[in-house]
Amino acid sequence: MGMREELITHWTGALAGVSFPVTSKEAVYAGLPKGSDGNMTVGGLVVCNVGELFEKFLSPSDFPINSAEDLVSLIFDRAGI
Repeated sequence: MGMREELITHWTGALAGVSFPVTSKEAVYAGLPKGSDGNMTVGGLVVCNVGELFEKFLSPSDFPINSAEDLVSLIFDRAGI
């Protein structure tokens, strides 16, 4: 498994509490334990804040988003991961 696939697996697992499809960033935050204040980590290291990440890489026109995999792929594509 490559790094991108490993990260997608990790992050989709972190989004398990989100009820997809979602129609806004706020709907995603509602399903996360710490909402927009949570942090994304890789190997125990904090790599970014969820709210900052979503503000940078998602826009209202991206919604609805149908699955965690779609959400993660969209962000990763835009971030060049």
